Amino acid sequence: MEIKKDLDIKWDKILLVWFWWFKNMWDELILLWNIKLLQKQWKKIFVISQDNNWLKIFLSKEIDCSEITFVDELPRWFRSSIKYLKKNWFKQLKLFFEIDTVILWWWEILTEESSHSYYYRFWSIRPSLFFKKNLYIMGWVQIPQKKLNKKLFNFTLKRTCKIFCRDFEWVEELKKYGFENAEFFMDTSYFVRDNWEWYKKEVDEKYIVININSNWKHFMKDLKDESKKYINQWYDCYFVPVCTGWTDDDNRLFGELKKEFKNIKIYKRDDNFEQFLQFLWWAKCVVSARLHLYLISEYMWLNVVNFPYQKKILKMQNVMKKLK
Repeated sequence: MEIKKDLDIKWDKILLVWFWWFKNMWDELILLWNIKLLQKQWKKIFVISQDNNWLKIFLSKEIDCSEITFVDELPRWFRSSIKYLKKNWFKQLKLFFEIDTVILWWWEILTEESSHSYYYRFWSIRPSLFFKKNLYIMGWVQIPQKKLNKKLFNFTLKRTCKIFCRDFEWVEELKKYGFENAEFFMDTSYFVRDNWEWYKKEVDEKYIVININSNWKHFMKDLKDESKKYINQWYDCYFVPVCTGWTDDDNRLFGELKKEFKNIKIYKRDDNFEQFLQFLWWAKCVVSARLHLYLISEYMWLNVVNFPYQKKILKMQNVMKKLK
């Protein structure tokens, strides 16, 4: 199957709305290529995020941000409303009248596997509701079971022009549900590099790379067994944090993992993404419990041992097999 590389969006002034995370490698890469795709189509791009200054710095390493308009998120409740007024962000409201299209994107965009997902996404589409803009959705969409979620889901679908799903199953499920305008579109992080084979191995380094998520204790024995195959042969062991935003999940998990692997070291990928990819390429094995690291390793045809902790990883494993 050929991977489609163009987003079928008719209008020209696009607002990208995501789930406010920052310093999360996966969100960054999806956003980066969403912007690249739209830039190639000569769209005028607006971006909402939690930390615009940080995001500008990150994106500027890869793309020209001079024509991108960064917008602070709309307030969600009382305290954020006060902050919004104090910082004079209300002056940005005029920008919402300029756009004609909203793209709501993230990996787990509408799924009951993430708590309050439908509630948070409903807040996210306010720019399209309040200002009556065209709405597109990109991500993993799941048919809800809970009554309130179904109401929010049906309300959202009525206002959605098209859904770009990242797995094949939910394209069919949406069509069965009655929403015909859904199609598969590869997770856009894949397009961050034109050619992932560019990273050629020059030496056979003796180290492995590990990443875990909060469910790691459920598969701790297998993780330890897999890692010790290499550690017993005097391989170094590196932990790569990929989610270091305000939750700081990975740095906290590194502290827990260090109790099991005394000599494990940390490798920070924030400073130079190119250098990080080179480091990853030279690893003998990547042991991952996060979708973030698993997919990049698959793109580069590395030796990957993956521990699927959620359906999204199993789904992407199926997508990768189908796309070969």
